[in-house]
Amino acid sequence: MMLNDISNKVYYFEYFKGLLILFLFFFSFQAFPGNINSDGVVRHDLQHPVIARYVRIVPLDWNGEGRIGLRIEVYGCSYWADVINFDGHVVLPYRFKNKKMKTLKDVIALKFKTSESEGVIFHGEGQQGDYITLELKKAKLVLNLNLGSNQFGSIYGHTSVMTGSLLDDHHWHSVIIERHGRNINLTLDRHLQHFRTNGEFDYLDLDYEITFGGLPFSGKPSSNSRKNFKGCMESINYNGNNITDLAKRKKLEPSNNHLKYHLYLC
Repeated sequence: MMLNDISNKVYYFEYFKGLLILFLFFFSFQAFPGNINSDGVVRHDLQHPVIARYVRIVPLDWNGEGRIGLRIEVYGCSYWADVINFDGHVVLPYRFKNKKMKTLKDVIALKFKTSESEGVIFHGEGQQGDYITLELKKAKLVLNLNLGSNQFGSIYGHTSVMTGSLLDDHHWHSVIIERHGRNINLTLDRHLQHFRTNGEFDYLDLDYEITFGGLPFSGKPSSNSRKNFKGCMESINYNGNNITDLAKRKKLEPSNNHLKYHLYLC
């Protein structure tokens, strides 16, 4: 962003998502300082990317010795995202090529938006008892992970971590899960939380698939009591696989035909 006028005063920057007005604050005065002459240029690089439909620049003050004026240039880049609308009934499975997936490292990233306080965002499990589940509970994000337990109870691998609040605000939220063995980085909207899983095992063993939008139907009452995710997801990436792109190109088959790819629904 470049500012050029005949003052040495300040401005602030608003951006719009639909009818919602958001403010981007800079510096202690929460504004952009301008230049000090009529032809100088002041450049401000935004610390974080902004996705918006509209931009408005609001002058806060100007140099009393000069004339009121403002010339500005805003530089951006193209943004494309495939958005999937989940209706609370459908799940989107990503099936493994070798039926089983044994990983030491995992990187799972996605963005979600919902008005519901409960819902399973994704889930994967293995016959040996390993599992990974990301879900909303009481509008908070919960990651449940188990890299393995034994039948004697001496090794208990279940780990549960909760982060965030009021995530049912129908705004976009970004999640990144990075795992290397038992070391986990969980990032929600740029807030990083680091932890180590319980137990002694480093590998995550999953069978057949990982499902996005809920749990696969198993017929078990315990699994069916948990709600599927109802809302929108975009930029779903599982270990380098672009899930949203695969779904768009019909390389993945949803559990029914109600899966939608309409941005205006989100």
